[in-house]
Amino acid sequence: MDKATYHARWDALEQRQREQSNLPESGVEDATALHRMLTHTFREFLIAAYCDHWRLAYAPAAFDLASDREVLIARAVTVHGWTPGVSASLSTQDLALSLIHELARFTLPEMAVHVSYMNLQALPAEQYRALIEPHE
Repeated sequence: MDKATYHARWDALEQRQREQSNLPESGVEDATALHRMLTHTFREFLIAAYCDHWRLAYAPAAFDLASDREVLIARAVTVHGWTPGVSASLSTQDLALSLIHELARFTLPEMAVHVSYMNLQALPAEQYRALIEPHE
């Protein structure tokens, strides 16, 4: 995936997080709320990149895993041995949580790392490094 696509994805995820947290698009913001919003955006960005990785890996199986949720269901079936019905009954958040061990060890593509660093600059350096470095 190219840099522009990662930027567009980040922007969409950040916008959704801003709307959910009622943060303005710009201007003076509460530092704690901004940190929480950026941390949540990074988590969603990581999950999206993880899903991209597995969507490509599963492509030879000829299943149309169009949504990230469908990829998370397929991974939960594979990793945990759950049936598709059990996996599908979980929320997207619960599916991601069930895969936390894999997500914690997932290596982001180089362009995704670059975009993450660029978009987390509002955080103190030690905080954004702590988020990104485990995924480099």
